[in-house]
Amino acid sequence: MSLYTFPYVITYSKRLLLMVIAGVRMISVEEIRRLRRNAGMSQADLAAEVGVSQSYIARMEGGTLDPKLSVVNAILEVVYGRRGRTCAEIMTPDPETVDARQTVAVAIAKMRAGDYSQLPVVRGLRVVGCITLADIVNNMDHDLTEMAVETIMDPRGVPVVNEETPINDVLPLFKSYQAVVVLRHGRVSGIITVYDLLKLLLPHSLM
Repeated sequence: MSLYTFPYVITYSKRLLLMVIAGVRMISVEEIRRLRRNAGMSQADLAAEVGVSQSYIARMEGGTLDPKLSVVNAILEVVYGRRGRTCAEIMTPDPETVDARQTVAVAIAKMRAGDYSQLPVVRGLRVVGCITLADIVNNMDHDLTEMAVETIMDPRGVPVVNEETPINDVLPLFKSYQAVVVLRHGRVSGIITVYDLLKLLLPHSLM
């Protein structure tokens, strides 16, 4: 184990767990590899940007090299600079949810109160789907005060991603779904709708 003074890196052999303190940031080699790939960079690309050899990056990702703090910080600057915007940056935070076993009437009340077009559906802490205005309209010939939300929501469920997922990775999902639910530590932290995607196209002053 190597230990550096603040800011410092702690590396454990094999798994090479890095703890980078710069606003207390914990990051593993596996995450660095994921970020590199999300940025569309090869090991050679990253090495050239950082100023080290490709074999240096390969050995670091393989867990046979303890990198210098300066190299780790340079890598993070490069991969975060290349990754583009994340779901956390454009999502609507802390969305209202509805339990799958509650009635559709409860969902309608929540939609009206918050002016929502869809709500994530949960069972306990687990996201099980999403109910939309279209789901409700398609079932208006039923008694919605008696029907459970889970009986009319889209049976395909809803796409679920983490906050750090790049926006480019979720855009294709909107060809089939009206919303994407965002999680933090396994719990719902946000929702992305078509309206949220407009933040990528329009200045904030026009939203």
